[in-house]
Amino acid sequence: MIKVLGSFTGIRIGIATMKAFGDSLGILAIGINSLETLAYSISQEGLIVSMIDCKNDNCYFAMYQLKASCYEEIIKPTADTIENALEAIARQKTLFPDFAITFIGDATRIYHNAIRDKFKNGILALSKNNVLNSYYLGLAGFTKFQEKKQEELLPLYLKKPQAQRQLEEKSKAVKILPMTLQDLEQISSILVTDFDAFWKPSVLEEELKFENSTYLVAKLNDEIVGFAGIKNVINQADVMNIVVKKDFRNQGIGSLLLKKLIELAKERNISTLTLEVMEENYPAIHLYKKFRV
Repeated sequence: MIKVLGSFTGIRIGIATMKAFGDSLGILAIGINSLETLAYSISQEGLIVSMIDCKNDNCYFAMYQLKASCYEEIIKPTADTIENALEAIARQKTLFPDFAITFIGDATRIYHNAIRDKFKNGILALSKNNVLNSYYLGLAGFTKFQEKKQEELLPLYLKKPQAQRQLEEKSKAVKILPMTLQDLEQISSILVTDFDAFWKPSVLEEELKFENSTYLVAKLNDEIVGFAGIKNVINQADVMNIVVKKDFRNQGIGSLLLKKLIELAKERNISTLTLEVMEENYPAIHLYKKFRV
C-alpha cells in the first residue's frame, strides 16, 4: 500500500521505489490516492466529496458513493476551478436526490461559503477530519486487498506540468500553412543561420513548381519559424525536410509539421511515408520515432 505526494518527479521516484520493493519481496503494492483516503474517514452512507485546495480558486476533487460499506467512485479524481467542481458535483447529485452528501478535505474550509450556497443540506466534515490520516489510508488499502482490486500501481497526475501547459498554449498559436513563393523571401534571410544551409531558396523555389511536391510553413504571429515538405510518387512519399528555427526548437513545432504532412499523405491515399536522417541527428530521430507506426 502506498500514498505518494509531491512533485511530478517526486511521485515517479516514490512509486518506482515502492514497486521495486514489492517486486523484490513478492508483496502486493496497492495505490491509494489522497482523495480516497479522505473519503474512507466518512462512515455515513450516501455521497462523499473529497476536496483538496490547490490555490487560486482551484481544487482537486472526487466523489464517492458509500453503500453497504462499499466506496464506489462516482467522479474520478479531477483538477478544476472550485466553480466548475461544484457544478460537476451538483450534476451528479441530481442522480441521487435522496442521498445525503458530505464534503471533506481542506478545500471545504476554504470554500465553505460557496459549498453552502450550492448545497443547502450538504454536510461539512469536522475540521479534524480534513487532514490525511494513516489509519484511513490503511483501511482503504486493506479494503482493496480484500476486494482483490489489484490495479497496476501508476502515478496519478491531475495537472500537466507547467512547462507542458505553456508549450501547448504556444503550439496553439502556431499556424501550419502551404508554402508560397512569397514565403521564400523570409525563409532566405534565415536559411544560413537557422536552417539547414542545403535548402537554398533556389532549391525550394524549384520544389514548389513540381505538382508532386508539397511544402508547408509554420508561422507564429506571421513569422516563419519552420518548414517541411514531402515529394510523392504514385502511392509513396518521401519526407524531404523538417526544419525549425533555433530559438523555436523543442517546442512541438516539428511535431506539428510532421503531423500535418502525415494527414496530407493519408488524404492522398499514400500508403508509405519514408525519410532519411543522419545517425547523429538525435533530436530528429526522437521526433520521427514518436510517429512511427
